[in-house]
Amino acid sequence: MSWLKKLKEYAPEIATAILSGGTSLAPLAIKAIAEATGKPVADQKELKSLVENADPETMLLITGANNSFKIRMRELANDLTYAELADTQNARKHHKHSHMPSIIVLLLTAMVCWGGYGLFNSVVPDENTTLTNLLLGALLAKWGDSIAYWVGTTRSSANKNPL
Repeated sequence: MSWLKKLKEYAPEIATAILSGGTSLAPLAIKAIAEATGKPVADQKELKSLVENADPETMLLITGANNSFKIRMRELANDLTYAELADTQNARKHHKHSHMPSIIVLLLTAMVCWGGYGLFNSVVPDENTTLTNLLLGALLAKWGDSIAYWVGTTRSSANKNPL
């Protein structure tokens, strides 16, 4: 059995992080194994040697490291979500006396109307069809975001109605 297959069996999240090839996630995964086993593991080569020569007790420690790693990744995801929400939670309050959000929404609405009118009342050359679709799609997405700003669509309301 290859060392990666063995690692995937006992520590799937750590194996995935290592195989991702990222510059920060893979070292975190290797560090988690080093801390759990108490053995010096600095890079993928040393990890390969550890997994290939691991006894059942070491593999149990690696499984524990995987569980701790999974929890830490969830904590980081929660921290990121918290930071995103904290960044936007008072946006309406801060812009209460500014006319700019209203102006942006009105301009985007006018652009969507103009784009829709132009799309249905003019002929788009074949070589510009893809570009037209991309531009109008992006415009509609940003228009939807601007409307969501005013009606207060939140992550929690999106989570209430799973698909």
